[in-house]
Amino acid sequence: MFVSPANRLRRNDVIAVALLIPFLWVLFARGDVMPLYWFQVSDKPIIVGLMLGFVITARWAPGWKIPNVEPRLWHLCLVGIVTAFALYWGSYDLMGNFPISRDEEMVVFDMAVFAKGHLAEPVPAQWREFATELVPAFLLNEDHPRGFVSAYLPVNAWLRLGFSFITDPALMNPILVLAGGLALFDIAKRLFANDNRAIWVTLLIYLLSTQMLVNAMTTYAMTGHMALNLIWLAAFLRGRFWGHAGAIATAAFATGLHQLAFHPLFAAPFVLWRLRQGQWRLALIYGTAYALIIALWISYPVIATLQTGVAAMGGGQQDDFLRDRVWPLLVHRDSMTIPFMTLNLLRFLAWQNFALLPLVAGAVPLMFRTRSIVCPLAWGIFIAILFFTLVLPFQGHGWGYRYLHPYLGSFALLAGFGYQQLAAEPGARTDGAVLLMSGATLVGAVTLLAHTRDFVAQHLAVEQLVARQMSDFVLIDTDDLPSTDGAWSANAIDIVRNRPDLSNRPLRFSSRSMQPAMLEELCRRGTVATVTRADMHGIGFGLNSPVSSPRFEKLVATIATNSCLK
Repeated sequence: MFVSPANRLRRNDVIAVALLIPFLWVLFARGDVMPLYWFQVSDKPIIVGLMLGFVITARWAPGWKIPNVEPRLWHLCLVGIVTAFALYWGSYDLMGNFPISRDEEMVVFDMAVFAKGHLAEPVPAQWREFATELVPAFLLNEDHPRGFVSAYLPVNAWLRLGFSFITDPALMNPILVLAGGLALFDIAKRLFANDNRAIWVTLLIYLLSTQMLVNAMTTYAMTGHMALNLIWLAAFLRGRFWGHAGAIATAAFATGLHQLAFHPLFAAPFVLWRLRQGQWRLALIYGTAYALIIALWISYPVIATLQTGVAAMGGGQQDDFLRDRVWPLLVHRDSMTIPFMTLNLLRFLAWQNFALLPLVAGAVPLMFRTRSIVCPLAWGIFIAILFFTLVLPFQGHGWGYRYLHPYLGSFALLAGFGYQQLAAEPGARTDGAVLLMSGATLVGAVTLLAHTRDFVAQHLAVEQLVARQMSDFVLIDTDDLPSTDGAWSANAIDIVRNRPDLSNRPLRFSSRSMQPAMLEELCRRGTVATVTRADMHGIGFGLNSPVSSPRFEKLVATIATNSCLK
């Protein structure tokens, strides 16, 4: 793309067909799974516009030029600060400052635990049998819980808690966007030297990633992964003692941010790149450091569990990290793996700068012709896609494809290298095409943001519905139905949110594993209200699921004549 007439059509035809084939397959797919729903209601027109953009810019592009002036640090800081405050505003105006998904909610949940100086909140004895009904997903030791804390590693929640002592924690991710952008600028200057246009293209790809912007308005850890990876890479490339010391210190935080695998998976190709260059001592230092860091974070869930007094009570078991969390992901294959990843990658492209794909394609040949940093940048992305295809193809909620979020900096740098290759070809109007596609990205972003607002509004309406129930307890229909492939449960379980000290009222309970005897016990303790599928349909939530829920209806019938039922 963006090259001489002889190659332009051929290259763009390949890119367009490569995108068109999975698009047509997904277009006519049927099913009640979250990625497909998201694609069909919001991302579909964006992909159509993206393919049209490839075809148009292959045949015509304006003669606009990217300014060949060196980006000034203070200019970038000013743009970054304005962007950060715009994202902060969006976290309230667009997202309602409301964590709609279980992943986001558990960050707030963990902050409340850590604020008391605990690693886990002991479950009160009278509520132990209801622990998984009170916190139905992502709980540490969820099969036999004795403490309330998420199964995620704690650094994201720690950082947000630290921010809360200084300012509004909703500012944390916007500030991390600024920090990541400055680190990216430092890297781009080092890699592209005096090629100012390549630096500007790199920053433009980063700034106009709708995925990057929207995720920064949430509590997701992915913004932290992206920023810390860029800070790590900037320090790693600076080298010398302080550079590598800074990279290793950053690695300790980045590895414990959220999920263990994300940062080491990013860093490994760069360490191996140095090893291939003969720097075996440096590779040994990093290998040793990462072994210690990983061992530390593997032991964290055990430490958190022991703080609840499980060992002293003798009443519970502790999760084995490899056996209970890693091994099942490796051996239990999902028949939807390839469809999920196809959707994920299409969604990822829809939420990026429209110029990204052809620019990255322009950099790919460098992987095979050179031993430059393009190799670890590109191979790191490829390995990540392969890893998540095999281990965790379903992302649940997400704006774009958030499991590739840690690599947004890598994509931007590859786009810079691709720009250099394409702009050097005779007759190319690469600058004009990049600027035209970037402008079109803004139009697509408006569409995506509108759908985001509508989606968040549905969840806010459900939250208000549950919160206004005048009862001690609320039983929420989170039962799976065979016809919904678990999609209903994945959404409805997010509504079951309680404080870790259980001080909120009404207390919310998931129906998924609730048994009649347990519901009768709740009746003896207080009043019970129900929130059914029909209630949620009445406010526009979950309309693609059946109203009927036989198991839930049978469960509630056991207390139908009891005065506790409101």
